[in-house]
Amino acid sequence: LKMSVTENIVATVGVLTYARVFGLSLIANIFVPFPEEIVILIIGYLAGAGHIDPFMIVPVIIAGLLISDLFLYFLSRHNNKLITFFYKKLFAKNLDGRKDWMQTHIDKVIFFSRFLVQLRFLGPFFAGQNKVPLRKFITLELAALVIYVPLLVWAGGYFQNRIESIVNGVGMVRNIILAAASI
Repeated sequence: LKMSVTENIVATVGVLTYARVFGLSLIANIFVPFPEEIVILIIGYLAGAGHIDPFMIVPVIIAGLLISDLFLYFLSRHNNKLITFFYKKLFAKNLDGRKDWMQTHIDKVIFFSRFLVQLRFLGPFFAGQNKVPLRKFITLELAALVIYVPLLVWAGGYFQNRIESIVNGVGMVRNIILAAASI
């Protein structure tokens, strides 16, 4: 059997187990420059291709992201030196005048920061800094994750269909050009 280019890519990348997806979710959320959105879109792509069950993978991703957010929350709550250092280097100048606003609207910051590319760690950080009760933090974080993760997995699956048709279309055009050139 000859595999299409898309099937070959999916076969190469699609060796993810649920444990590896969980690990990727942890790592993608903790390391700031690592784009978690791309990881989730790729997993959605694999789910759309039928290599991973989307109904099984969404809770796995949510669990990984929640645990890593809890890790950041606890580090921030206990004034971890590394977390404080990054805050001072990256955000202190821009946010020092807005601390009152942040404290007043901490619920919104926790919820909506999840949807901000490369700023998703702000919610756990400020929740920890402002001593938001753990139960409240988990509730707000889960509310955001239950929207965010399925949306990205669905988007990856949706584009899987489009990417496959584009790749197959390019292959068909290439075959037509080769046939026309040989004639």
